[in-house]
Amino acid sequence: MAPLNRLANWDAHLVDFARDVAGQDHEWGTTDCASLVRRGLVAMMGKDVLKKHVGIWKTRRGALIASKKVNPADVLEASGAVEVGVRFAWAGDVAVGGGVDDHGMVQLALLLPSRKALTSTPDRGVFILDRLGLAEGTRFWRHGG
Repeated sequence: MAPLNRLANWDAHLVDFARDVAGQDHEWGTTDCASLVRRGLVAMMGKDVLKKHVGIWKTRRGALIASKKVNPADVLEASGAVEVGVRFAWAGDVAVGGGVDDHGMVQLALLLPSRKALTSTPDRGVFILDRLGLAEGTRFWRHGG
């Protein structure tokens, strides 16, 4: 697979995206953690790099079905991402939690500049947290860059 390039000023696009969605309510298929990562990657890359590898859902049930069909690490690798060590993770990388959340799904986040990460949960909606707040065992994947 040919390497994917990020847009010029991808970091500004990413920050603008995070500002636009932070504080929104959780909605399956739009602002759940996986959909946020997908939309954030579109903001950075200019195209949906996950399109060929995972479907889109609109309900919790649809998200559960999708999460049981695919492993996030496999999807990221198939879409051209490479795994990077925690010490080398930087803005634009996808964080994949080491376990499952209360809904039976792996928690995903998108790393932002300034040691922050963008994610969401059904209870909290979309929020920005300090990168140190990511779960132990989180792995990181990079597209382009």
